[in-house]
Amino acid sequence: MEKIYLDIEENHSSPDLEGLVRDFRSAGIEVRPLTENSWGDMAQALVLTDRQASGRLSVEGSAIALQGKAACVGYEPPGAGVTLSHVDMIVQGFEELDVEFFRKVYQRCHDIPWTIARTDRLVLRESVPDDFDVFYDMYRQPGMTDYMPGLSDDKEEERETFCAYIRTMYSFYGYGLWTVAEKASGRVVGRAGMENGSFQGQSVPVIGYMKGAEYQRQGYGQEAVRAVAEYAFCELEMERIYGFVHKKNQNSRRLIQRVGFRRIEERCRMAVQMAGRTFEKDIAGYVCVNTKALYFPGKSITIGDE
Repeated sequence: MEKIYLDIEENHSSPDLEGLVRDFRSAGIEVRPLTENSWGDMAQALVLTDRQASGRLSVEGSAIALQGKAACVGYEPPGAGVTLSHVDMIVQGFEELDVEFFRKVYQRCHDIPWTIARTDRLVLRESVPDDFDVFYDMYRQPGMTDYMPGLSDDKEEERETFCAYIRTMYSFYGYGLWTVAEKASGRVVGRAGMENGSFQGQSVPVIGYMKGAEYQRQGYGQEAVRAVAEYAFCELEMERIYGFVHKKNQNSRRLIQRVGFRRIEERCRMAVQMAGRTFEKDIAGYVCVNTKALYFPGKSITIGDE
């Protein structure tokens, strides 16, 4: 995102908006007023508007038509009677918004995967279709699916399922299972993230993770799970996250306890969802409450692209 085009009524301006404009410019993002000549220069731009005519509808006689070329954030000032449609996001104020918020709207509009977190050695990002072949081979490694569901032999059907998952899960919930890659090499080493589950009749976020056989016993799992927990607490403002681990999977049970999860249930049978698949297993249940207990001295985690 290189440019922000503003189309805001003068009487809808505010000190918060003016501060946001300064933040854009400090981040190296050019801020310009929206004009009829702007529409040919939208590939790297986002529009911030309080007018319906600036949305994705072609407006007869005005020669202004966004037509899906740029990300568009609509501003509906409280009490102003403004109702917008055909925009990617609607906001009603700017006090709590920052440059990263608008960058993520731009990325979502253009199918650019979000960077979730960076650790000392890893990058967690949203998965992309090109990750599928690596994951398909990883799931078929010996022992990989001893404690979680596997994939079918129909590779192309699994590819379609994978692509549908990343297309819908991230945009609807803001989380899911993400790709974990080595920071230095860019190699995909596994997956980690959160899915929707249930516990005692309540819907709860459930952590999930896996690593390729060649990347095990290197501390990557612990590093990735810590990053997921920190993102859940700091970015998504969750109060707690859960982990449901097969009772025989001693390595995973030790891992999440090291990160700060405490046991809440032992040897109960329940349905667990992972990557859009539901299966039953005998589990040990764990919970991690939003607490400094998961932060280890000397280990750095950066949320997003900061």
